[in-house]
Amino acid sequence: MKRLFLDCQMGIAGDMLTATLLGLVDNPEIWIERLNQIGIPNVIYTLIPKEDKGLQGYRVAVTINGIEESEHHTGSPHDQHNTNHHHHVHGRGLQGVTDIINRLSISDTCKQNAINVYNLVAQAEAKVHKSTVTQIHFHELGMLDAIADIVAVCVLLEALNFDEIIISPIHVGTGTVHCAHGELPVPAPATMELLCGIPMYADYQIKGELCTPTGAALAKYFGTAFSHMPVMIPTKISYGFGTKQFERPNCIRAFVEINNDLEDTIIEMSCNLDDMTPEEIGYAVEQLLLSPALDVFTTPIMMKKQRPGTMLTVLCKEGDMDKVRDLIFRHTTSLGIRYHRCNRYILNRSTGDIDWEGNRIVFKTSSGYGVKRHKYEYDSLATIAKQNDMSLLDLKRQLRKKED
Repeated sequence: MKRLFLDCQMGIAGDMLTATLLGLVDNPEIWIERLNQIGIPNVIYTLIPKEDKGLQGYRVAVTINGIEESEHHTGSPHDQHNTNHHHHVHGRGLQGVTDIINRLSISDTCKQNAINVYNLVAQAEAKVHKSTVTQIHFHELGMLDAIADIVAVCVLLEALNFDEIIISPIHVGTGTVHCAHGELPVPAPATMELLCGIPMYADYQIKGELCTPTGAALAKYFGTAFSHMPVMIPTKISYGFGTKQFERPNCIRAFVEINNDLEDTIIEMSCNLDDMTPEEIGYAVEQLLLSPALDVFTTPIMMKKQRPGTMLTVLCKEGDMDKVRDLIFRHTTSLGIRYHRCNRYILNRSTGDIDWEGNRIVFKTSSGYGVKRHKYEYDSLATIAKQNDMSLLDLKRQLRKKED
């Protein structure tokens, strides 16, 4: 499992998160070049090495038409999104943002993630302004800056491919912030709306906005858990800095852990059947195996009055529980289904292939908890054995000799 912990003691903003993630990829300078080639109009990313009170990391400057976005406004310690994400009469609407993102040279997954994050911002703005998402408009400069931050984070997270992203309680800062509608308390209303359901705090020692709407939206969308730092063995650490100077280093800290010993939680669902034929049960098993179920199996049991019966058991992810439940009721005569959560240890799994006399044989590898093994796929073995008029046993013996 590969997991990321983000320490947000100095809040979270789009540019800071971008800089933090660039510190985790190999060759961040090459990634900056890639970001500059994705096609955001008039936007240039610049990677700036930075040191603050002994901590070394990066800052990312986003310039629009040659001017860094923070130079257009004052009042925000980070990426100044507070003035840009509020409702205005003039500017582009959400459809305009979507059109820009859809034209970028990034994967479809990144495009959809970026649009979804911007939707969160638009929904928050619409709610605090008692408007609708379609009526919300964004200043051109703030819109492009936010797109740059959101898209960069989406691209980098896709490349880093974390299984879990844990985010600490977010420090929001104190005081007031200048917005289009005047001076408002920190967090600004749209930011506060985005932070609903997310642990946050203010220690009242730092004045200013530490959490921006873009930062809050990215945390809300990508965070899989929000808690203090869990016990972990970091394999990589990164610091992403903002532009404002405080008495503390103004940065997000990132900790990466890669653990080959995996655990997860699944749902085990079961029911007893004594009035279905073997063919009917077999059909139910086939249909369940076509569903998101992880595994389906049957166990012979004795029921009331010593009637022979069958216990049907299905394993699935928690998010697939409702779908699997409905399929069990649909394809069996059961009047009730038992279920409980199971913790399990699992091995890392991967696939590969080898060449055997011009034929590709697929195998699966599993590792973790001090073991490593691989197994050849039956379909590959059977196909080659038939083509060469040999038994599976002979083929396996020859493969073992090749391995030795």
